Amino acid sequence: MNESKSRKSEIRNAVVDVFKETPALVFFILFLILSIIFVPRFANPQNLFNILIQSSELIILAIGVTFVFINGSIDFSVTAVLALASVFGALIMKMGDSLALIPVAIVVMFATGVVIGAINGLSVTRFRMPSFIATMSTQLIFSGIALTITQSDSIGGIPEAFMSIAFGTLVIIPVPLIITLCVLIVSTFVLTRTVYGKSLIAVGTNQQTSYISGIPVRKSVFSIFILSGFLASLASIIMTARLGAGLPALGSGMLMDIVAAVVIGGTSVYGGKGNLFGTFIAAIFIVTLNNSLNLMAMDWYFINVCKGLLLLICTFYSTLSFIRK
Repeated sequence: MNESKSRKSEIRNAVVDVFKETPALVFFILFLILSIIFVPRFANPQNLFNILIQSSELIILAIGVTFVFINGSIDFSVTAVLALASVFGALIMKMGDSLALIPVAIVVMFATGVVIGAINGLSVTRFRMPSFIATMSTQLIFSGIALTITQSDSIGGIPEAFMSIAFGTLVIIPVPLIITLCVLIVSTFVLTRTVYGKSLIAVGTNQQTSYISGIPVRKSVFSIFILSGFLASLASIIMTARLGAGLPALGSGMLMDIVAAVVIGGTSVYGGKGNLFGTFIAAIFIVTLNNSLNLMAMDWYFINVCKGLLLLICTFYSTLSFIRK
């Protein structure tokens, strides 16, 4: 009898801890129930499928930025990676009809994110620039380059084989969802089970103490910008495949959603604490919020008000947690 009560108590405490660490889960469950009940066409299978696909892109982007936040920095340049990688990939695939151009385009798209990440990392670690200034600068520069190359026009002619990345399935499961789950699982393992992940958290908590402890702080900071750029390139590949064109303004309105997914998901704005599962749930929640309010014909500025309020509440909660420590 006592063992049964003890197990129930442990389960109850575990559930409470999950909700404490992942406040987005509460918002998501409540909003999902309300949307199913009150929003017409929300529960339509095709609509739910679209939410999953769109969530995949935001989740991948937000996971990269979560690592940056954990390390005590911020990355505004991910939307520039989306755009420039999309443009470069589309230009390469448009050079001919050969399917051999597709892997070349994918490699170049990944390289674009890695190079921009490296520039951010060098700016922060070698030139001592604040991360928000460094990444805001690269965001403006590379977004401008994408628009200049294309003269603001989209680039069509994307091969169907490349578009299958977004629309293909593996045993009825959409390929983007499989990619996203793989990214989430690997990222969670790296953050929680490796020395590298623990060093990222340590650096985000206190760089000076980490340096004294022998942690290579500069390499740690440099690497997370590379990782963020790489994952932004992966998201660009999926989005370009889904839209069937290279877009120089791809993701231009996504930055707020990315930051919101990270913060609402429970990652500290002060560094040293991150919740990848929370980011995953928060990203799905934000896409669900956008989708349901659009179905209700709400104005876009009202949707922004809702997201802004949620971001403010979660940032306030993060600040209180930081002060209590």
